[in-house]
Parts: sequence; C-alpha cells; structure tokens
Amino acid sequence: MKKIAIVTKPNYSSPRILANCLHSFFSQAEGVQSEVFHELFVFKRLLSYAKVAKNYNYFSWKSYQLIHYIQDQLFLRKLKKYDAVVVVECSPKAFLNNSFDFVKLKGILKDIPLIFHEVYYLGNGPTMVTYLAEGGHHQEDIFDWHLSVSEVTEIRSKPKAPWSQIGLYLKSTGLVPVPKKEHLAVIDFYREGYEEERNVQIKALEAVGIPYIELSGSYTFDEIRDVYKKATFYFLQFPESFGLPIAECMSCGAYVFTPDTSWAMAWRLDDEVQIHGPGKLADCFVVYDGQKGLEEKLIQYKSEYDLQESPKKVFQIFMDNYSDYYEGNKPELDNFLNKLQSGEL
Repeated sequence: MKKIAIVTKPNYSSPRILANCLHSFFSQAEGVQSEVFHELFVFKRLLSYAKVAKNYNYFSWKSYQLIHYIQDQLFLRKLKKYDAVVVVECSPKAFLNNSFDFVKLKGILKDIPLIFHEVYYLGNGPTMVTYLAEGGHHQEDIFDWHLSVSEVTEIRSKPKAPWSQIGLYLKSTGLVPVPKKEHLAVIDFYREGYEEERNVQIKALEAVGIPYIELSGSYTFDEIRDVYKKATFYFLQFPESFGLPIAECMSCGAYVFTPDTSWAMAWRLDDEVQIHGPGKLADCFVVYDGQKGLEEKLIQYKSEYDLQESPKKVFQIFMDNYSDYYEGNKPELDNFLNKLQSGEL
C-alpha cells in the first residue's frame, strides 16, 4: 500500500478543491492511500530571510518562523513516512523562488518523490515559462512529476514525462444538474482591467430583464455551490487558465457565457490550439460579440432554456465533450500510480 500526502493551503480556493478531488480520485484506485493536509505554508517558512526581505522585516520573519518551528518540524517529520508528497497550488506562485522553498523540502524528503498538481501543466504555458525564466524563478524540474487537469493552456500537447493529465474527479463533490426556480445569471468575481466587459454583461442582462448575482467577498465551498446550483447562465470575467467554476456551473446545468473562445483555453476542442487564437468550444458555452450580440443571445437562450429539462441537457453536453473534467482520467491516473509503485518516479 503506497501512502501519499496531499498538501495544500487552508483557505477556500481552487487548490483546496483540487486537493479534495485528488484525494477522492486516489480512493478509487487500488493499492494507494492518501491524506490531505492544509499545511502548505510550512514550505513557505522554509525560506531564508533573503528570499522574503522585500515583504518582511527581519524580526517579523524570524518571529513568524519561530512561532511555528516545533509544529513545522513535526509536520516535516510526518511527511517522511509517506511514499510521495503532492503539492497543490496555483501557477506561477508555486514556482516563484520567494513563495516556497521546495529545494530545501526536497533535501528533507530525500528520495521521496515531490509531485505538483495544478489545473495545467507548466510546459503548456510558454508565456508562463518565459516569465519564470526571465525572473530567475524555478522551472518544471523543481518537481519530480506533474499532475494536470487539462492538456491545454496556451497550447495543446499530449502527456509525456514528466507529466500526466489526470483530469478532475469533480463527481466526488456531488454536483449534479438540478431544476431551476427562475432564470438567474451569475457574474464571476470582479477582475481589475476587465471592467468594460463586466459593464457590457450587466447592461445586457438589465436590458433583457434577467436577474443576476455579482460574486464578491468570500464564500465557503457550500455557499458558492449553492449559488451555482441556482444559475442558468454564468459569465466569465477574464481569460481563465482553466476555470474551476466553469466545470462546477456546467455540472449544475448552467451555460457559460464568454466574449472570446480564448477566455476558456483549457476547454478548446481544436486539435491545434494556438496561444489566444480563435477556436472551438462545446455548445455548453455561449460566445457573444458586444452588448447587442449578448442581448440577442440572452433573449434566445432565455426562451429556449427549460427550467426543468435544460440543466440536464447542458450537463450532457458537458459530459459528451469534457468527461475528464467530471469523472477524471482513470487510465492516466493508473499510469501515474504504476510509475510510483514501480519506483520510476
């Protein structure tokens, strides 16, 4: 029995969702046992003061480390009892040399594989690779293996060493299409620099008479999913590297509206995906052009959306095109676990 530690941060965010889904996915496999720890900041506290001097004064940083020292040492000692450690965090933060000290962590773990899990594989994001290289930060080789949800970010490539595209076991969250009480649009969180598009969406919704909710503040997973379950339409606010809310809303039966196919790169169906170029999305997406075009789409989809039956229709389109984002990619997971079992990692 191989034991895997999954380490992510404690706050309600996409890495924690990924960690929970990965834990549930591992539970479907034979010969593996996993446990989730919300102790990611232990790896931050491994950093020397020189790495964080821009954000902390010397005494506050040393005090921060000292307060957590015993607890951190006990956790690091505990990790040595596992056969692999999976870090779940967003890119590029996980690769910044002033965010976490994975070099020191690898020295502590010695021969225990250190694996990274994110929505995309860094090698499929050439813009991100360049950004990290120019800043003198870490590259993909800081980890022994990578587990991604999608095989598309800016480009599409098929999984090969050192990464596996295992999809997302979102099914474990219990999200399913549910009947709606009314037409309701959900507008994603505000993103600086994209105010103009947000205003277009709000004006179009008000012109057509569709009530809407603007997400703001913080939510627990249950709270935000209660909102998603009520939605018939969900609006993107900026280009997503993947967009977990897209998968969550489609699981509940909501159409996802976007002004550009490049805002959902990980969901593109093109065989040859190019960076931010035009492309094809499944019919559970609605692509619009400007306020007038959006108003026309809203009128059409409002009239066609049956509050009882359409949620199931949207979910079926989602499953027909993106089943890996709901049921996971079991063959790729098994392939990864075989490598772990055989000692290849």
